[in-house]
Amino acid sequence: DYYIHLQSKTMSPCSLTKEAYIEAKNTWLCTGCVRPNPELTSVDVRIQDMSPEGPLNFVNGCGLPLVHMSVLSALGEDRIKRDLYLGCVFGPDGSRLDDWATFRGKRRVIIRGSKHVSHRVCPDCGRDVYFAMGTRYLYPLPPRDVEIFESDLCGLVLSANVAATTGMAQLAKVTRER
Repeated sequence: DYYIHLQSKTMSPCSLTKEAYIEAKNTWLCTGCVRPNPELTSVDVRIQDMSPEGPLNFVNGCGLPLVHMSVLSALGEDRIKRDLYLGCVFGPDGSRLDDWATFRGKRRVIIRGSKHVSHRVCPDCGRDVYFAMGTRYLYPLPPRDVEIFESDLCGLVLSANVAATTGMAQLAKVTRER
């Protein structure tokens, strides 16, 4: 089995507005690991940017991924409803950015690596916080009844079937389970 990992390649991540960051710290952001609280489903955000870069982006300092609607459209509505939670993205003036959404996976996977590995458990939310470089892989093997996962690197992990049928296989490196 193989999986495709899609993640933002931008050097220009998004940032929350000052007010939105204060609200996030008081509501949905775990301050121990600076990621959305694990039990949350969809998260709405207000960012400082009116047009994020790329098909995938993320909110800097919050571990929250953003996806352009063209990617979601290619993945298919049924898969999205089954495997992801979506939230709204608003610009600095409060207007909704209809071409963008936040996403959270109903199932999440950790992208592991072969070099410079570090791991800790967040004292606030209990999440595994993992960092590694080198050859990437998924472990343990993801469940086969899920086709789209959220990765711990603010990206999407797609099953081989989804990657092949959506044409996204050529966009990313192959991540194999070990």
